Amino acid sequence: MPDTIPSFTPHFTLTPLIQRQLLAIDACRGFLEAVRLRDDWGADLQRKARVQDALSSVQIEGNSLTYAEAFELAHNVPDRELRDSEREFLNYLRAFEALDGLAGNRDARITRMDLQNLHKLLVDGVRGGHRFAGQLRRESVTVGDREGDTVVVHHQPPHWGDVEPELTALFDWIELAKQKPTPKQIAKGAADPWVHPVIVAGIAQHRLVWIHPFVDGNGRSARMLTTLLLYQREYDFKYLFDLSSYYEKNRDKYYDALRAVDRTGDYTPWLQYFLGGLSSQMMGIRATARTAAQGITVAAPTGEA
Repeated sequence: MPDTIPSFTPHFTLTPLIQRQLLAIDACRGFLEAVRLRDDWGADLQRKARVQDALSSVQIEGNSLTYAEAFELAHNVPDRELRDSEREFLNYLRAFEALDGLAGNRDARITRMDLQNLHKLLVDGVRGGHRFAGQLRRESVTVGDREGDTVVVHHQPPHWGDVEPELTALFDWIELAKQKPTPKQIAKGAADPWVHPVIVAGIAQHRLVWIHPFVDGNGRSARMLTTLLLYQREYDFKYLFDLSSYYEKNRDKYYDALRAVDRTGDYTPWLQYFLGGLSSQMMGIRATARTAAQGITVAAPTGEA
């Protein structure tokens, strides 16, 4: 365990591409806040997006459930013993429901226990959950792929004794990044720690995977934490987005983007990948929402870019 509590200050550059991506995301957010969807369309789009997100996230980890099976399961749980693939998917939907209570609650401080509770929901009764649901790991692990008789190690996570302080540092930074000093305070020399909420969510996803706090279920937990942070800062996009399917379409690019940060410590390439997926989804959602719109209302300013 470290002699001092570590601090976490991520390094990234606000490239022109990242700035354009953020502008596109915020423009779509503004449109979705203003548009009134027909009730039937809105509910249907939300259900489909949530099912697809949950399914894609567990498929990234090797789940073999199909979309047709997942959609049926989400609406009609069979009266029989569930397969692990089915239970894993339903766990993800339950975790989504747990996030709904924090949507828009900017003042809530997200903690390590919130993460552990999410993990417990995600792995309940499936791989990673029989012995370690909601528990930080107490053993060393490596992250790699087996190629024949050889294991190619991609990442050596911190020693298990460092997990708790590393999580504390991450959640301290997440809380600090919410702070938005006034121009007068900045003029007087106050530090400005504010970071765009979407960037915070992207960085938190990588950092949690890097810490690897659990024996299993780290990827699912990291993607769920990303969603929680977006929901909390009112970037829920009316629950119409589905980032996991973007990752699932090309897992190699997803893992390559995450591992680039491991090698260099620079979050810029990962953020360009992460924001690229979210901004492209937002453009598609805006086009879909136009066809389901009843009208436009003037949304009150949120006070956060």
